[in-house]
Amino acid sequence: MKTIDELPLFPLNTVMFPDSKIPLHIFEERYKILINECISRNRSFGINLFADEKIYLTGCTSVVDEVKGRSENGEIDIVTRGIERYEIMNYEMSSDGYFTGTVKFTENSNFITVPGIFEEAVSLYNEIIAIVYKGSIKQINPDDEKWTSGKYSVSFLMAEKCGLNLHERQNLLEISNEDDRLQFILKYFESVMPKLKDAERISTIIMSDGYLSQ
Repeated sequence: MKTIDELPLFPLNTVMFPDSKIPLHIFEERYKILINECISRNRSFGINLFADEKIYLTGCTSVVDEVKGRSENGEIDIVTRGIERYEIMNYEMSSDGYFTGTVKFTENSNFITVPGIFEEAVSLYNEIIAIVYKGSIKQINPDDEKWTSGKYSVSFLMAEKCGLNLHERQNLLEISNEDDRLQFILKYFESVMPKLKDAERISTIIMSDGYLSQ
């Protein structure tokens, strides 16, 4: 069932996935207002990719998971956590200088119906992060029931640490079906694996992701 809501929007040059965590330094006055309001009212806000001088319409609701610090000039260091995908129907500038939007929460399925693709994607992911991160990033256990329960998306988790560029991450976020997301990310893994001999270069690309390890 599709539902509609009003959200304050925080366009960024990043892609937020459900259950991802990203640290943010809030320094613009309008976004200090937005974040403080969300903290005081225990309210979520929307993160949308801003790139190519445009706001991409598919985004992810986020909450302030932790306030890491505040400076004397009101700047805030926070950790945000992604919650749920949505699509912007329309948006406008608020009186405080940030965008607010009417958003539609679309149907999303995390259920895996093609186990073979899931197992192959996880296997390649584990191989990639073992080479790049050398044990500092936890590998995914394919037998963990949270992936088969449909509550969590393994493709979104893998997308945080595998070196997808911004547009590839956005494309993945826009896919509403886990089987299709796994197919998308598996194709990417298959293109990356032959290049692993150049591991140092790939490590630099992948490790500049900005997501917090979980």
